[in-house]
Amino acid sequence: MLVILSGASVFAQLTPVNTIDLNTTYVPGSKYLQKDGTLENTEKTQKRIDLGYSFMISNKVDTLTRKINSWTAMVDGSYTQMGKPLNENDLMPHRLFSTQFAVVNYRTIGNKWGMVKLIQLGLNTDLKKFDIHDLFVSGGLIFIKTQSAKFSYGFGVFVANATNAPLILPAVIFQLRTDGKFKFKIDLPTEVSAAYEMNKKMEVKLALRYRNISYDVQNKMNPKKRYLNYMELPLGLEGKWKSKRFDFTLGGGYLFLRDFQLKEGGFKNMFKSVPTNTLKGNVYINAGISYRLKSK
Repeated sequence: MLVILSGASVFAQLTPVNTIDLNTTYVPGSKYLQKDGTLENTEKTQKRIDLGYSFMISNKVDTLTRKINSWTAMVDGSYTQMGKPLNENDLMPHRLFSTQFAVVNYRTIGNKWGMVKLIQLGLNTDLKKFDIHDLFVSGGLIFIKTQSAKFSYGFGVFVANATNAPLILPAVIFQLRTDGKFKFKIDLPTEVSAAYEMNKKMEVKLALRYRNISYDVQNKMNPKKRYLNYMELPLGLEGKWKSKRFDFTLGGGYLFLRDFQLKEGGFKNMFKSVPTNTLKGNVYINAGISYRLKSK
């Protein structure tokens, strides 16, 4: 698994190669506090479906020097439903949809060092109106040092157009994991987890996961704030049942953080302080299935 982080809001994560992942999440009615505009306190439910697939394009290994040059691609999509807006002052979109296609190249450049190049194209929208602002393009270059099969870290740069303006940010990667019955994993920024393998077919995991994504949305605010940044931080306990080709996951937990910020486009507004609209913490449930295709 590869994670690339740029600043606090841009990252790309590859699911295990040649695997299709389908996940659903449900959060019951939660108190919605909107500081942008005027809106009486209300409640919102949240439903989300995530689908992802990654595959190897090519993988070349020099048998003499053991240098690697591999190309991997990822396609994923996410659909979120938040409940219909109460009135025109309710700035929370009813539906949010995102999809992206990413291509990653990894090349060995030394004994323990490697170089990753990434480019991704996404469509992040509220499904009301489609234009050039709904397209999100980003790319990065990062140098990774693999200390061992269980520990690696790296640094580089990432370029994105999260607010319709070019944004250059530092990129970091940090991965640490252990094996055995008890497994501990740090995969920043997406996951910190501890798991216990009860047997070869069942695993229980406690995981803290981070999610951050930007959308282009339509509203009647003046000045126009069309870029919605969503951030969440759930802590959950999940059980996984494993077979030869399928994995089934069922779990639940508590969402500590769900923040929504609306921003104006352009470089001058990129770092401008804006109000944060929030959904209060609440429990959630989730279920998922993974299917491993046959490898060539």
